[in-house]
Amino acid sequence: MNGSNSFFFYSFLWLVRVTPACIYFPFTRFGVRVFYAFNRKAEKYALDTLTHAFGDSVPIDEKKRLARVSFLNLADGLAGFTFTFARPALAKDIFEFDGQDKITAALARGKGAVIGIAHFGPFAWMMFRFVVEGYRVNVVAKPPRGEFLKGKFADSFRHMGIKVILSTPVRACIAESIRAIEAGELLFMPVDQNYGASGRIFVNFFGKPAATAPGPVMYAQKTGAPLLMAFALPAGQGKFKIQIEGPLDLVRTGDDRRDLLTNTQAFTAVVEKYIREYPEQWSWLHRRWKCVPRENELR
Repeated sequence: MNGSNSFFFYSFLWLVRVTPACIYFPFTRFGVRVFYAFNRKAEKYALDTLTHAFGDSVPIDEKKRLARVSFLNLADGLAGFTFTFARPALAKDIFEFDGQDKITAALARGKGAVIGIAHFGPFAWMMFRFVVEGYRVNVVAKPPRGEFLKGKFADSFRHMGIKVILSTPVRACIAESIRAIEAGELLFMPVDQNYGASGRIFVNFFGKPAATAPGPVMYAQKTGAPLLMAFALPAGQGKFKIQIEGPLDLVRTGDDRRDLLTNTQAFTAVVEKYIREYPEQWSWLHRRWKCVPRENELR
């Protein structure tokens, strides 16, 4: 079975490498549009999330438009990521930096930096621009299903200059993440999805409690590394601008639990600000408010 999986995996990568952009992007966009047209569940999930966020203040026709456009934008970003997988230098033509001096200043402090990212626009695709700039890039990610994909997932990224740190097992993830920060590397962490594991905290997101991973703040507090945020904003003609926010001023009162909540709320507010400004760029497909806080959970 592994031999068959390997064949299809490497055949797919080869096909992407030899396909010119003028064929690859129209083909993938057509396929994504057909998939969305027949996948009513995707629209339902997105509409539910949009209703959680905006209630009745946004008309249903606009919600349907946002659901469709955001799905297509996310798919375009993933298609671009796959296309650039074999051509990392292409990222320099696609992404420009705004705020790169903030990363330079952060690294000048002698450690790495924690960078929060959201499922916003071509969030995975923009990683190649950091690689091209010579940064040592680490990304915390959920392990894919299946042992074959789990192995190929990390190996393929490492070949392109991106080290994937799997979120489980947790102890190994923590140790490897701290190692990366102490070594002066960049640690990218998603901050905008429902977090159902132990240690979650609930913060205000669009006026409702949302289960959130406190990892970015915990690593920044433990190591003393700065906490930044990165967003890829549309810049027209198929190009994007990487906007760097921060470093965030972390509150340190001595009450670790309360500080963790306050600081996690701070970076969540930054995510919400960008989503409100660019609602077509966020993945509304995700069920952000799936978890409900229990009585003893931090919020």
